[in-house]
Amino acid sequence: MELTLKTISDEEGFQAFCSLLQSSDLPSTDLDFHKDLLVGYVEDGVMVGTGGLEIYGEFGLLRSLSVKLGTRGKALGTAITEYLIEQARKKNLKGIYLLTETAHGFFQRKGFQDVAREDVPEPLKASSEFSYVCGPSAVAMHLPIL
Repeated sequence: MELTLKTISDEEGFQAFCSLLQSSDLPSTDLDFHKDLLVGYVEDGVMVGTGGLEIYGEFGLLRSLSVKLGTRGKALGTAITEYLIEQARKKNLKGIYLLTETAHGFFQRKGFQDVAREDVPEPLKASSEFSYVCGPSAVAMHLPIL
């Protein structure tokens, strides 16, 4: 069983990506593989991990991080997060933001810090994630890119 990280670049991969998000009770209807950087880990032809980075000017929005039940514990969430952070560095972004309701501790361990929603850059506040996908109970977090 070999795990392969793939960029989502076609409709078939996108459907598998969205299917895993839905099984993890995460939103997918506002994602677009044509403009967003979406990646997934595939094992034996099955999508087992997902993550995405939306670009808004100088900042990125990390979202859609999920790992299939039964595959957790293999550090896939960490690998996906680190890959997306590295992509943000390559794009010379100043920082990455996210919203979370269930993975606050995970993202803290990755260096993200809580930030007030009103302190998030305006383009990100206008994103679907901040506008209507995640409710007010979701915690906003930020990771500066050095």
